[in-house]
Amino acid sequence: MNSAFRRIAVGLAIACSAGAHAQPQDTWPSRPIRMVVPFPAGGGVDVLSRYVADALGPKLGQSVVVENRTGAATVIAAEAVANAAPDGYTLLVATTSTLVSNRFQFKKLRYDPDAFVPVSLIGYQPLVILANQSLPATDLKGLIGHAKKHPGALSFASFGNGSLSQLSLEMLKLKTGTEMTHIPFKGAAEALPALIGNQVQVYADTITSSVGYIRNGRLKALATTGAARTQSLPEVPTVAEQGFAGFDMASWAGIVMPRNAPKEAAAKLQDALASVLASKEFKDKLLAFGQELPGNRIGAGAFAEQIKTDLPKIRGLFRAAGIEPV
Repeated sequence: MNSAFRRIAVGLAIACSAGAHAQPQDTWPSRPIRMVVPFPAGGGVDVLSRYVADALGPKLGQSVVVENRTGAATVIAAEAVANAAPDGYTLLVATTSTLVSNRFQFKKLRYDPDAFVPVSLIGYQPLVILANQSLPATDLKGLIGHAKKHPGALSFASFGNGSLSQLSLEMLKLKTGTEMTHIPFKGAAEALPALIGNQVQVYADTITSSVGYIRNGRLKALATTGAARTQSLPEVPTVAEQGFAGFDMASWAGIVMPRNAPKEAAAKLQDALASVLASKEFKDKLLAFGQELPGNRIGAGAFAEQIKTDLPKIRGLFRAAGIEPV
């Protein structure tokens, strides 16, 4: 009897298992999605990410929950997502630092920057080169002239060693043959007061953080660092327009998944993001706080191309500026 009972139980288990495997797999997404943001709540990337999450939810039929995992130049968040199950339910908001600069910033990374599947850029923002009001320059030509008359007298802030903020001004120094001393700070919250207080005279910042200070006249905007003028500050000429053709430095943020995530999930997410980014309402929200849309950089292919373009440029700037990995 016991033997017969065991045979029946085994048979039932096999039948149930076969039936379970015969059932169609759940269509992605069948539960809430987690979007990991490597910056604190309230910052520019966080605000952008929350706008995206709120707009994505209705299109995917599931809520998209933002989780802030801050610290270590986005390393903590990137490591967490790289080690997450590749099931399509954990996303990372990756930045230029995450996928490009950190390769040269650190001797050893706790994650592989190539361990992600690019889905789409969601934000693209040139920096703005700012000056203290006491500096006798209203444009880039004036800044360069002053710097050459007073070699080494000017100092420039950045929001961290190896940051795009530093690299933008290192590129300007290389192209113009000027000397300025780099003073790193821990983000815009420290760098902007130092610039306003004339502890430093120049700073390249995100438009999101600095546009209010430009509008109220506390800081001067000398140039933007992208290939074209920004919609947020259309009156400010680019570096390239002011005599330095080919100058193009911009920060970006994009959605990535862990490597080996389901192709179906990546494709659906890409389509949903394209729909969100095409919305006038979404565009207006971004412009209201100084963020730009990715333009023709939407989609996985364009995102991968952006990374490919930035890698040799950023690597070269690290070497030229003598920035040693830590």
